[in-house]
Amino acid sequence: MSHPNTKGLLAAVSAELADIRAGIDEAGDLVSELVKGAPPEQRLTYLTRMQAFDVLSQRVDALSGLAGALAADQPMDTALAALPLAEMADRLRELSFRGRPLSETAPAPAAVSGDLLLFD
Repeated sequence: MSHPNTKGLLAAVSAELADIRAGIDEAGDLVSELVKGAPPEQRLTYLTRMQAFDVLSQRVDALSGLAGALAADQPMDTALAALPLAEMADRLRELSFRGRPLSETAPAPAAVSGDLLLFD
């Protein structure tokens, strides 16, 4: 890493994101409590919209994990491949390789499809 404090900063970012995740969970719990008091005909709509909290939590967890992995000196390719959200991994992988030429001898980074194979 280029700056001596980069690892410490990434570790701090990872911890901050974990705190944000806890806040998202608390907000989701509050909304869930409020939805229970909603009229039955509106609950399904509210519950569907509440799924946004789950998506936010997953994204924050993924970024926290990425920052933690980079702070622990994992190679960027490995840290990005470990992201559980394929679309996020693709976006970040594209940004991480932008401006960095791939040599003809270096293998291209492995693509992550996001598919889970339960039985082979």
